[in-house]
Amino acid sequence: MILGKVLYIYVMPRPKTIQPNPLTTFNLEAQIFEVRDKNTWEIGRGQDKNFLFRETNSHILNGLLDDLQSGNRKREEQAREALSSKSAMDRFINKAGYEMDERTGRRHGKFVIGEFQLLMKLVRKIEVLK
Repeated sequence: MILGKVLYIYVMPRPKTIQPNPLTTFNLEAQIFEVRDKNTWEIGRGQDKNFLFRETNSHILNGLLDDLQSGNRKREEQAREALSSKSAMDRFINKAGYEMDERTGRRHGKFVIGEFQLLMKLVRKIEVLK
C-alpha cells in the first residue's frame, strides 16, 4: 500500500468498433432501408438477441406469406385470421409449434403484424411507382 502518493494506471483505450456494411441499401420516399443477414448484423450490446428476434419474426411472416399464396383455402383462412389481431397471432404462433412463453408470443405477434402491414404498404407504393 502506498501512502501519500497517487498511483496512476494507464489503460489503453479499446479500439473503436467498426460496423459491417449491409448487404444492400435502398431509398424509398426519403426512407433508407438496409438489408442485413447473420454475417452483416450490427455489432453492439444485445444486437445478437435483437437479430435472433427479428429472424424469428421473419420466419413466422414467411410462413404466413406462403400460406396466403398456397392456393389452399384452409391455409389462407388461417393466415388471414392470424393477421387479423394480436391474440389471433399469438394463438397461431403457439399452434405452429414455436416454443416460447405467452408474453414472448404476444411480442412476436405484435411485430409480425407490424411487419406485414409495412410490407403491404411498401408493395402498394411500389405498384403506384410502376
